[in-house]
Order: sequence, then structure tokens, then C-alpha cells
Amino acid sequence: MKKAFTLIEVLVVVLLASVVFAGLFLVMSSGRTTWYSADTRITIQEELRKAMRQISDDLRSSGVTQISIPADGAAYSSVSFNISEGALGAGSVNWSADAINYTLSSGQIIRAVGSESRIIANNITNLSFLRQVASSKVVRINVTASKSTVFGGVLNASLDSAVALRN
Repeated sequence: MKKAFTLIEVLVVVLLASVVFAGLFLVMSSGRTTWYSADTRITIQEELRKAMRQISDDLRSSGVTQISIPADGAAYSSVSFNISEGALGAGSVNWSADAINYTLSSGQIIRAVGSESRIIANNITNLSFLRQVASSKVVRINVTASKSTVFGGVLNASLDSAVALRN
């Protein structure tokens, strides 16, 4: 007489295998979602750091009298300023002829100097510059970015910095 599995035993094995595979699928799906979310967050943070580094480096070379935003505590969405090109005699500074302009346009931060312009960062939703009356030598910068994930979610990040201007 042959030994064989009964229909009940086969169904139990199929049910257990289905539960194990469903669990594996959920773990893999969750891992994939986490991976893509982390990738999107890294992309946003890279854009923020890249923009902040470029703007901060340029602003550090500017002076209190060379920047377009007043020290009134209000936030401005763009900034224009001249940078130092070296010192002249008697302690005076030689300022650049062309102003550097930073603006937000269609989700991109644009850096313009004279007739040349280039994109500094993408996925940007807010760009603001602020100078307080009490500390007019310091420019506070806020950059906010937003990007959709592969699965339809939206991730937001923000970066703030304070830059001291030259005398």
C-alpha cells in the first residue's frame, strides 16, 4: 500500500506557505518603500546643502553696504549684492561691477551675475533672506525643499543658516 498525503495535509502546507510568502512580501515591500523614501530625502538634503553652501560662500564676500535687502527684520525672497574683488589702497575695498542675484523661479534657485545665470538647486519651495535691525551684519537664510516620492508621498526639508557679512 502506497503512502500519500491527504487533501487536508496538502491544504495545510499550502496555507502555511502562503502565510510565509505573504510575510516575506510585506517585509520586502516595506523595505522598498523605506529605500525610496530615504533616497528622496537624501536628494532633497543634497539640494538644500548645495544651495546653502553656494549662497553662503558668496554672501561672506559681500559687505553691509553692498546688499539689496535692508536690515528691517522682514523676509525677502531674493537678494542682490556685490562681492569683494580685493583691497585698494587706504583700506578701501574694490567691489565687483556685476551684482550677484539669487532668486527662486519655478522650484529652482537661480544665481545670476551680469548676463550669465545658472541653476543652483531644484525642488525648492521657499527661499528667504532676512536681516535684523540689531544685527545688520548677519543675513539669515532659509531654504525649503519638497519632493514627491515614487509611491505618491511628499517629503519636505528645510535648512537655515546665518552668514556674517564683511565690514
